Amino acid sequence: MDGNQKKGTDQKLKDLCSEIARPAEFRNRVKLFHHLSQVSPFPHLVGFSGLPSYEIYSEKKALVSSDHNFLLRILHDQLSGRLEAHLLHPLEHKYRYAFVVLESLNREFLTDLHGWVTLGLIDEDRSLSPVFVCPPSAIFELKPGGEPVQVYAEESLRDCRLRTEFFSVGPQPTLKVQPVNLPEGVEIKRLVLVIDAEETLIAVPQKGLAFYELPEGARSLRIYLYE
Repeated sequence: MDGNQKKGTDQKLKDLCSEIARPAEFRNRVKLFHHLSQVSPFPHLVGFSGLPSYEIYSEKKALVSSDHNFLLRILHDQLSGRLEAHLLHPLEHKYRYAFVVLESLNREFLTDLHGWVTLGLIDEDRSLSPVFVCPPSAIFELKPGGEPVQVYAEESLRDCRLRTEFFSVGPQPTLKVQPVNLPEGVEIKRLVLVIDAEETLIAVPQKGLAFYELPEGARSLRIYLYE
């Protein structure tokens, strides 16, 4: 590869990284407000099952949505100094694999299967205002070699479908995903692939397409769409 080719490749990588790092500006997002009631001195009693006790975690803040359905509990890990967060909602698909957006930092964090996410070493006073939650707008289940099946969708995406294709360009299989039949004006900002309910891969669609390299032996795939 000559110098000009290398510069061109480097620039493409920089452009791609810049695109991935760019805030999603989710349309389907819910603003959270600081809860005025006193925080619980025993964070392990609310929403924590099988996690370390209150001797490790202390609750710093609680944030709620205007309808009080979303509750985001901000906890301080006293061993590592990091902030952790636990998202709660009466409906599982609202807190599982939801994006927590810290707008002041231009950063987004993805919760896990239990609504848990690590925020890291951040300044709680400057970083936690404003805070938004973006739950998935649609969820599809896919078996390798099968057709995507819609298992959940909000009203705006009821008619949305996925085109998928498995192919190989190296030792690992690659999955191509394209949302189709979207309503006019709707843009998918992120696609998240959950592999065997454990590994998560986040993609920023480029021209409506997302690509994932799959690990060998993947059995269960779920694809989450975010507006």
